[in-house]
Amino acid sequence: MPKPTLDLSLYLVTNTELLPPGCTLVQHVEDALRGGVTIVQLREKTLGTRAFIELARKLHVLTQKYKVPLLINDRIDVALVIGCEGVHIGWDDMEYDNARRLLGEDKVIGVSVSDNSQAEKAAATGCDYIGVGPVFATNTKPDHNPELGTPGLRSLLEYISTLPGPTGFWGLSIPTVAIGGINLNNVSRVMYQSQSAEKHKQLDGVAVISAIIASPTPEAVCKKFINRLKSQHNPIFAPQQASPSKVEDFSAEFKRISIEVAQKKPMVHHITNNVVKNFSANVTLAVGASPIMSEDMSELSELAEYNGALVLNMGTSGKDARPLLLSAVTASNARGNPVIFDPVGAGATTLRKETTRLIISSGYCDIIKGNESEIRTVFGDGSIRQRGVDTSSTSSSEDPLANARLVKALARRERNIIVMTGVVDYVSDGEHTFALSDGHFFQGDVTGTGCSLASVIAAYVANNRGLKLMAVLAAVSAYNAAARAAAESSDEAGPGTWQQVFLDRLYKLRAGEGADPESWVNRLGENVKKVGV
Repeated sequence: MPKPTLDLSLYLVTNTELLPPGCTLVQHVEDALRGGVTIVQLREKTLGTRAFIELARKLHVLTQKYKVPLLINDRIDVALVIGCEGVHIGWDDMEYDNARRLLGEDKVIGVSVSDNSQAEKAAATGCDYIGVGPVFATNTKPDHNPELGTPGLRSLLEYISTLPGPTGFWGLSIPTVAIGGINLNNVSRVMYQSQSAEKHKQLDGVAVISAIIASPTPEAVCKKFINRLKSQHNPIFAPQQASPSKVEDFSAEFKRISIEVAQKKPMVHHITNNVVKNFSANVTLAVGASPIMSEDMSELSELAEYNGALVLNMGTSGKDARPLLLSAVTASNARGNPVIFDPVGAGATTLRKETTRLIISSGYCDIIKGNESEIRTVFGDGSIRQRGVDTSSTSSSEDPLANARLVKALARRERNIIVMTGVVDYVSDGEHTFALSDGHFFQGDVTGTGCSLASVIAAYVANNRGLKLMAVLAAVSAYNAAARAAAESSDEAGPGTWQQVFLDRLYKLRAGEGADPESWVNRLGENVKKVGV
């Protein structure tokens, strides 16, 4: 008999302890199969052998009816007795070679992989598929290995792609399914963010336990999973983007985007630090958007329904704020609302580094904005030690494009847009990278000007979800041009006066066709240059 073909798209792992009251596992699994489950693994750690065999036989009759493979977790003996399609084993279970000898070549054997070492062992076996995880922490397996998060999952998949195995290209071809804490809120992001820009290796599906087994409506839940898996390449939070290369006149396009903000007045939800709330609200109002400052978890979903954008600034956030930050990202991701993450002082302390890692691994951030030290910390440079929120340049003077390369590499890795602020600002979506050389040094002398740039970016991107990179470039250009225009308004101006005039200049971005053709409002794109890196 030939080995069954595997479709790992929606891989159900059972756990009778999670069933809703009054439900049987057999009926629950049939409902899930009707909903689109493509493979079932019977995993029951507390059942005795006889009860396990009886349950397995019933499930196998069911899965055969739906032409879906049934695998048994760990118990080679049970698989042999009922004659199902194969098994899944871990590194504490029976050795692969022994399992293969007992089962024969026509049965499926999958193994678990949590790190590079286990990936190498899996490659040596030549197994039929691998389960990679845990992606997130889960209560269904309290003794699990450390969670990978989406960055760790992506890194592990890239490593797997390099392993030759018995065929010479095993790592590239081995079917791979992610497992651990996957649910309807994060499945799209897991599929999207686990794929590297080079696309050497991507997931073939997801393994789900509690999100299906604990649901009172497994068929409906499975159908939702299937729909989200089908849209994995363009999930709601990452719609297809128009290329900036098609824009002939940046100044005209930037002006259009600026005017549109005042016309549509998108709502910008701020979860930001206490130092800048007032200034950020005024900046948001000046460009024509509608700010709201809320840190109440009970209204996150309702605020997301306004289809605006979220500014996430961790400047004064402690460890106790993490649930709020993560819940806010989840709510925005679910609606497809842009998330602008400002990892303030990310390299200053261990707490900030951990919070930064947690946010990026637990949610999709459309734009990450920070100074050089913050962006290098996000990239994973462990040598960064910030003095508070100040930046420190570590790029070599002999390599003026080092920062441009960094933002491009980080944007490609995270599949988003990176903004690095400084004397020269760099913006990249991983394909197109730009340098913006405008602004004024007063921006570094007034508290909140760096943080409030995120407010303008949020307002601009909220209206241009299919043109995010152009909206970000327009926001940074407009912000810097307004800063320069404010400083040029008076030779006597200092930081205090400049801050007031700066808000006035931001307000002028609404002028549109009424502005002087020679005005800075009509020349926003002059200082934007594409960088070839």
